[in-house]
Amino acid sequence: MIKSHRAFRKGPIRKRREIIESSGTASKSEKQVRDDFSFTGADGDLLDLAEVMVEQAVGYLGLPLGVAGPLLIDGKEYMIPMATEEPSVVAAASFAGHLLSNHGGIVTHASEPVMVAQIFLEDMGNMGVAGVDAVMESQKEIRQILKPILKSMEKRGGGWRDMDARWIAPSRTLAVNLRIDVRDAMGANLLNSAAEEIRPLLERVTGGRVLMAILSNRSWDRTASARLSVPLKALARPGFDGSETARRIVRAARVAREDPDRAVTHNKGIMNGISALALATGNDTRAIEAAAHAYAGRYGPYHGLSEYWIEKDMLHGSLELPLPFAVTGGAVGFHPVSRWCLELMGHPDAPGLSRIAAAVGLAQNLSALRALVSEGIQQGHMALHARRLAYDAGARGEDISGFAALIRSEEIRSRQSAAARFAQWQLSEGVNDN
Repeated sequence: MIKSHRAFRKGPIRKRREIIESSGTASKSEKQVRDDFSFTGADGDLLDLAEVMVEQAVGYLGLPLGVAGPLLIDGKEYMIPMATEEPSVVAAASFAGHLLSNHGGIVTHASEPVMVAQIFLEDMGNMGVAGVDAVMESQKEIRQILKPILKSMEKRGGGWRDMDARWIAPSRTLAVNLRIDVRDAMGANLLNSAAEEIRPLLERVTGGRVLMAILSNRSWDRTASARLSVPLKALARPGFDGSETARRIVRAARVAREDPDRAVTHNKGIMNGISALALATGNDTRAIEAAAHAYAGRYGPYHGLSEYWIEKDMLHGSLELPLPFAVTGGAVGFHPVSRWCLELMGHPDAPGLSRIAAAVGLAQNLSALRALVSEGIQQGHMALHARRLAYDAGARGEDISGFAALIRSEEIRSRQSAAARFAQWQLSEGVNDN
């Protein structure tokens, strides 16, 4: 147990680590994890990086960073950085890239990076609905107040776009929305500052009190879309000709648009690629995922985000969703790995990165559906599971592939069985365990 909460909360990262080490609560396995992954002897620069990125930091958790591709997007090939713990995500994106490379790749579009700041007012007295008109009549004054805050953004082509207000009758609350083009940023700090700056004015013209002022992560004004076309013959699988595979893909996508239970998993597959790219580039994965899932319910029932259809001898697919990606601000461009990832993709601007993300999501979805409606997804998953079991059993380096093949051939499923079999395998193969 960590005894001194204040010392833990207020102390520097190295002090927190000393407190954890001296707490005496760690099990043998937990101590082994610390030793294996340099908990006590971690790189100083990474400790300092963790310290300035989050509160009460004690270390860092490394996620695998893969590079998928090449993926042909708008006529240009990209290698896509993806940070994820899930097997097959990188492989699926790479497979789709190969499949589409000879058929025009993926074509994308992104809207301008407009985000919304919200101010909610309560205790309106008799003003009520009339407060909407009072706010809208103050638009010129609001813009004047926000000029200093938006000045630098306007120089980059962004800034004020418009505003609206509405009365929320059940809670008797007035909502004011400011729409601001944030250019290459995610925009949270700017939006929150703008919302708070006009609090006094809104309270004066409405007679109410501001309940809260904060950005909205809905991001429906900041969408990106992607489209692909692939010949039916290129979709052939063992036991399925290309036409049948395409028909089944179209049917599966339709099911996801009609059945919410299936839609959740369908969209999770799309977000596998998008979230991995977001994490690799230091973007806000929670905001991006929240916006996407809200968009999937915009017509009422939650539905799948992608669509597929067949015209003549071609399968066509499309995807549209909010993708508030940024290339500056927050962890983006600050974390050294995120800088490298942006460099790998040629330093796109924010709409450009959103377009890449849309392409990755659609590629991920095509690969998943193609496997799902033909031989199933477990074949690929089990191959990767075997490699994890091999590692868990003690295999390292080149031994991982060899022992994973044995695991698959003998259909070993448990960690205990794999560990016992690895000991035998080492002896029979003469593996050096040093």
